[in-house]
Amino acid sequence: MGTTCIRCSQPTEGVLCRTCRARLRVLLSARAGVRGAVGPPLHWLQAGIALLALGLVVAGLLRQAGAAGEPAVPGPGVWKVLGGASFFSPVGLATDRFGNLYVVDAATYHIYKLAPDGTLLATFGAHGSAPGQFDRPTAIALDPIGNLYVADTANSRIEKLSTTGVPLGTWGSPGSGPGQLNAPRGVAVDREDNVYVADTGNDRVVKLSPLGQTLAIWGRSGRGLGEFREPYGIGLDVDGAIYVADHANNRIQKLSPSGTALAEWGGYGPNEGQFNNPRAVAVDMHGDVYVADSFNNRVQKLSSAGLPLAEWGGRGGQPGQFRRPEGLTVDDAGGVVVVDADNDRLQRYVPADR
Repeated sequence: MGTTCIRCSQPTEGVLCRTCRARLRVLLSARAGVRGAVGPPLHWLQAGIALLALGLVVAGLLRQAGAAGEPAVPGPGVWKVLGGASFFSPVGLATDRFGNLYVVDAATYHIYKLAPDGTLLATFGAHGSAPGQFDRPTAIALDPIGNLYVADTANSRIEKLSTTGVPLGTWGSPGSGPGQLNAPRGVAVDREDNVYVADTGNDRVVKLSPLGQTLAIWGRSGRGLGEFREPYGIGLDVDGAIYVADHANNRIQKLSPSGTALAEWGGYGPNEGQFNNPRAVAVDMHGDVYVADSFNNRVQKLSSAGLPLAEWGGRGGQPGQFRRPEGLTVDDAGGVVVVDADNDRLQRYVPADR
């Protein structure tokens, strides 16, 4: 079996594919031409510029290949469609420590609990505003003991449920003041049971205590670092850093555990490292970041420094293709489960070495 090119991820028998080898040969030829054609006193200056350009290209290739501790592009794997449940508008996704999946269906107002193979185990919720009911829910997260936290979007609140779907608490009401939310579309829970909410309509991130008290509010409407425009998905890494899918800004923002804006990655476009309405973000145990790049119909994997590592997808209905991926979750072995929203299904990526 062949490998993939370290620069463009196309199948190849060597380190670089034919196209990238040809580009490298052009650069090498240009360098040789400069060396042979120029005379003093510009010879060393121009040769130095050519060498610098070549060095930058090689450095980029090595960086994408996983130099300086970055993981390499994943090897071949298999995408599988998970059966066992029927969806009408699946959006949010979370997984528990046993590998069970929890899917939010915005159109049926339900939370579906599935076995790792997709078999339907339980259904929670109904349409309404009473405890345990939802109106256009969009996201879900679990705490360390398996309680569920649902972004009940049209009710502008977060609902907490037990592992069996019993209502345990409701936090938030429509508005923009402390303790209020406006159509939240993302939720995450840390190891201390603090809850992080992408308060989408208010263009901010809200941190809540385990009892639902407002601990911090970060951000405002805008395009600058630490500002948001319709933040959607939210994820945490093992060190407590916060990653936000800054949906209308077409980027991912990284915040410190105290809410300080640290970095931003992306920008609008179809190229690697660019996004078109990213809707969800997840982080694995190694710090790699996975993004549901929804309107580009793909999933992108970035390094902990924001460098593109891999992408999967393309618009379609075959395994490994997507129509508006929304939620996603990752495991410690490099597996990914994706809510393929407009195909009304879940897909699981299984690495070849697993």
